[in-house]
Amino acid sequence: MINVEVQELSAKEFEPFGKIVDLPNTPAPKVGKGWECWNYIAMLDVSVPIGMGLVNTKERELVVDSMERHVSREELLLALDKEIIQPVAICQDINDPNEKPRPDTVKAFRIKPGQGIIINKGVWHSPSYPVNGDSTYLFAIEKKPDKFGDEMVNPWVPFINDRAINIKLK
Repeated sequence: MINVEVQELSAKEFEPFGKIVDLPNTPAPKVGKGWECWNYIAMLDVSVPIGMGLVNTKERELVVDSMERHVSREELLLALDKEIIQPVAICQDINDPNEKPRPDTVKAFRIKPGQGIIINKGVWHSPSYPVNGDSTYLFAIEKKPDKFGDEMVNPWVPFINDRAINIKLK
């Protein structure tokens, strides 16, 4: 089993996997009585309607043994009520339908409530894990079939050599 330590979410560290969505540390360009607005802090590359869903992620052992990827779509993930951990892995060849995730490329990021990520096309990822107690997160993804059919009943692909990842909290 390979151990991976959870990292704080930062644009630099998450860049190989996608973009982060977070409140900027600059004054809001649009303001009104009782509100502030930072528009276009991140963009999804979409061509069809976006479907949204909620995941109630249960407290469980921090072990990842399989992942999925979407080679034709980005995916937005937003922590709602509690901190979550998002494991991701590098896509080696976005055009290889038989690729398996590589455990040596896995990183795990802590996402705070109100923070989010946009996972790049092809990036391997598992469901998020709660940091402390059951949690809920939102995801949004284009409502279209993926090039390799990840809308199957079971899109989860085991790691190369059936390895597993043990996620360690700092």
